[in-house]
Amino acid sequence: MRPETFQNFVVDLAKNDPRAGKAATLAEVGDSKRPYGLAVVLEGREVRWQINARSAERDDFGQPEKPVEGDPISFDGPWAEGPEGWLARLVAGSGSKEIEEIEQWSLREEPKDGLTVKCHSGAWLYLRAL
Repeated sequence: MRPETFQNFVVDLAKNDPRAGKAATLAEVGDSKRPYGLAVVLEGREVRWQINARSAERDDFGQPEKPVEGDPISFDGPWAEGPEGWLARLVAGSGSKEIEEIEQWSLREEPKDGLTVKCHSGAWLYLRAL
């Protein structure tokens, strides 16, 4: 999955989640420094994530995207607390057949806030909390 596709996917998920308030791309909230990202209101405060990616091998951005599907990830936890856990559960609960695995950075030995979303295509999407 390409970063723009994932951005649109996750913004749509957030817009339809009753736990989230306003959800938009970073560009829509005036952040022109980062090409892809998500801004969402959770529990009365805005949280933002920048989206970067490692493309799938041989992905030609001059051609239309070719989704690669497999089994959807399990919704079983453990889940991080706060916005990171909310976002991980949101993506995992989508049932997307393009997503193979989600790594929550706060559950690492050296915790940080963010996610790595690994896709069946071989692409990895990195959501860094801002």
